[in-house]
Amino acid sequence: MTIMKNSIHDNANGLDYNLVNDHYLPNLTAAAPAEQHPTGRWGRLHKMYLKEQHPIRYNQLLLSGELGSYLAKLDKQVEEQLALTVRQMRDSAVG
Repeated sequence: MTIMKNSIHDNANGLDYNLVNDHYLPNLTAAAPAEQHPTGRWGRLHKMYLKEQHPIRYNQLLLSGELGSYLAKLDKQVEEQLALTVRQMRDSAVG
């Protein structure tokens, strides 16, 4: 009969495991709910694009809890760029 340790650490992935019955289960904790960030039209469109064209990047952002802030920042940048472009077009038409 082999005596198994109650917990082990795997240096390869950095996870700790606890012995439950005859199996080692990873000692995982759920992340705290991410801060809610409002996402506008451009953020929603980019989210769709990431899901369809870059699923690995999408999953990295989602699992790290950075997706909301990333999309909110992108949305704000696009809105600012759009406002600048419209202003420049208006100024060039008037001038």
